[in-house]
Amino acid sequence: MTLPSPNLDDLRFQSDLVDEARKRIIHYCPEWTEYNLSDPGITLIELFAWMTELMTYRLNRVPDKNYLKFLEMLGLQRMPAASARTELTFWLSTALQYAESFQTVNVPQGFEVRADQGDEEITFTTTQELLMTPPRLAHIRKEGEFNRNFFPRMGLETFYPFDQRAPKLGDTFYLGFDSANDINGHILRLSFTCDPTEAVGIRREDPPWAWECLTTDGTWQALKPSTFDDERDTTGGLNNEQGSLVLYLPLDFAPSALYGLDAFWLRCRIEQRNSLQGMYSESPRLKRVEAATLGGTVPAMHATRVDGEILGSSNGEPGQSFTLRNAPVLALQAGETLEVEETRGENAVFAPWKQVSDFSKSTRFDRHYLLDMASGVIQFGPSVRQPDGSVVQYGRIPESGRGIRFSRYRSGGGVRGNLPVRTITTMTTSLAYVARVANLVRADGGRDQEGIDELKLRAQRELQAQRRAVTAQDYEQFTINFSRSIARARCLTPNDNPRGGSGSVSVLVVPAVADAVRAGGLGALHLDETLQADLRAHLDQYRLLTTPLNVREPRYMGVKVKARIVPQDFIHHSEALARVNEELRRFLSPIRLDERSPLLQPDETWDGWPFGRDLFVAEVVSLIQQVPTVKFVLDVEVSYRDVVPVEERSIFEDSDEAPLKVVEKILRVPADGLVCSLEHEIETTTMETAYEKSQA
Repeated sequence: MTLPSPNLDDLRFQSDLVDEARKRIIHYCPEWTEYNLSDPGITLIELFAWMTELMTYRLNRVPDKNYLKFLEMLGLQRMPAASARTELTFWLSTALQYAESFQTVNVPQGFEVRADQGDEEITFTTTQELLMTPPRLAHIRKEGEFNRNFFPRMGLETFYPFDQRAPKLGDTFYLGFDSANDINGHILRLSFTCDPTEAVGIRREDPPWAWECLTTDGTWQALKPSTFDDERDTTGGLNNEQGSLVLYLPLDFAPSALYGLDAFWLRCRIEQRNSLQGMYSESPRLKRVEAATLGGTVPAMHATRVDGEILGSSNGEPGQSFTLRNAPVLALQAGETLEVEETRGENAVFAPWKQVSDFSKSTRFDRHYLLDMASGVIQFGPSVRQPDGSVVQYGRIPESGRGIRFSRYRSGGGVRGNLPVRTITTMTTSLAYVARVANLVRADGGRDQEGIDELKLRAQRELQAQRRAVTAQDYEQFTINFSRSIARARCLTPNDNPRGGSGSVSVLVVPAVADAVRAGGLGALHLDETLQADLRAHLDQYRLLTTPLNVREPRYMGVKVKARIVPQDFIHHSEALARVNEELRRFLSPIRLDERSPLLQPDETWDGWPFGRDLFVAEVVSLIQQVPTVKFVLDVEVSYRDVVPVEERSIFEDSDEAPLKVVEKILRVPADGLVCSLEHEIETTTMETAYEKSQA
């Protein structure tokens, strides 16, 4: 239980100051008989009461200031803003095809693309280099005859990709691309020349097949052919004489060994998702396959790159500080550091200095500096007088008159970087052979700088951990403190970890993507591989040496609600529908979506659906009934399906929704599970219409 904090400002302007002064007039000044607000004396009383209230207010701010000063002495700082991340897709002005001398197109690391949001310009920067090269097709093989490469004989012999006489479900053929030409993240166009066939039993606009690629973790990831204009599938299921389809390859596409052969592997297999697709009565007949690159995709983040910023010159004094022009500053990468001018021989050079978290282990010879990421303040080491009168210098001090600069840094972050698709479209500089750019996935993960109240709560929990992860709460606290990109964390011990190994600890991480989840983008819940690896390395510093650690996503269960409601009198039906959908999304969410708490959970500490908490159908009925715009709830049906965030990130519309299971009374949620909201179907009606249907 926390200690009570005394309120030093217990005087109120009207009740304690003005009214009390008016009561004393009759005692101290009986000849004063005019008490109206228009009297100059009353005006003076209110003036002095206002000045007194200001003084007491300032007095009450003293404990808060002292509290923050104590946190500063403990080394706690406000966490800087988190930067939104997305993927930028660049389209080429001409397709790249493999030849003996082929052209490559480069998008450099740090290339800036801008989103124009009214009067505000939001800049995103590529986090790695994108090198677009033409694909080199090297293998065409079949499942049953994988030892035979049909590619060298294309044009000379007819290739039957499926069983020639009786194609069946699971028949597969493979396309392998030379690993020397990296096509990771490329837009790949496959052009087919076939013997035209008729009456093959399939729907040409929607053939019964599935395209997949082999990823770095050894699994086959589904690829959906593009449905954009000028990129639609025109192959007719490989039955048209000429046709092509376009595949957007993922960023984790990499060369892999398949049956001993190393290449970039794609496969096409017969998979009937519904009966309307039909089934092949005979195999297509391929004569030629060609591949070309139409563009590429690269990760990007909300950041502005600043190169070689001059900060000034040193005065030779300890503890001096400098401020960068742009803040907050994102985590420094290789090549991003402070540089101080030095003389080596007869030449003046800028030597790099090292960023540290504090000067406790710095000697007067160490080139160390502190950087406050939130404010952009750079500080050099202080000189501290010891009890014996000697002075100890912590960290080296630049010589007087020496120039100081920052080689390179990136500034950005905040919720303003959370942008919808196709809004980041303006290149700051032109690139040869690049026609246009856009973000085909939503930019998400941006959060503002940590607030004072958040810092106070974090300080209480951090002091309890004592810099060592022993309990489940310790792991959760270290995870939350690692980055503003993390919204929630849950640690499962070996006793309640159903998917972990023997004696292992699992840390479940929910990214801070409230804006995307509110808009229905469940793919944003995918845990970024870079963030996952960095968090694992961070937790390794605090975990016990004998404790195996696993960092992963929770298991998400998507919930869909079908309901019929009767709106309140004089309420438009569209308003009632919007309010019910809003409350359902707020309640069935793995993270807190906004400042309001769900109607069934008015507690301000609500952070999202509790881990492992079951969902009752009766709760959904009660929630809808409590919506102010709803008069009656007639029918409610709750269904669910498993949600895998990485599979929800498709940039194309998916008409084949995964089948849903109806919940009878209770949806059992595992210990590592969370619920999330799917698209709900809410129908409005009137009591008269409902009565007529019941009678019929």
